[in-house]
Amino acid sequence: MRVKRRLLIAGLSVCCFAALSAAAYARTVTGTQNPQFRVTVTITPDHPVAGQTIVATVTIVNRTRHNHKGSWQVAWEQPTSGISAAATATFKPGVDITDREHARVTATSPRGRYTIFASVQDASRGTAHASASVIVR
Repeated sequence: MRVKRRLLIAGLSVCCFAALSAAAYARTVTGTQNPQFRVTVTITPDHPVAGQTIVATVTIVNRTRHNHKGSWQVAWEQPTSGISAAATATFKPGVDITDREHARVTATSPRGRYTIFASVQDASRGTAHASASVIVR
């Protein structure tokens, strides 16, 4: 009985650690909660170190055959600062909106989480969103 309990606890610990690690070091995440749009965020490298540049890219695509009016938002958060932008646009079929942010990692760069977030919403189907992060140690 003790062996089974220890194996169960060890298995749960590994699963929880893997799930938390995947969220902290996500590289590309796609959201299609609103089936009319696809939101993809990519952040590289997975484990940035001094001398590298973190590059975060957002792409929002209208997945339908019709124009859709919607509102989009992009946020780029660093450990000590952040910026965001939002606008309303008419999305043409298959056309994307792309944004790219950069952060050079140096020996004095703030340590912590760097996150890119994007969302798009329309009046009929709600919001599609995605975010990805890397950690500078």
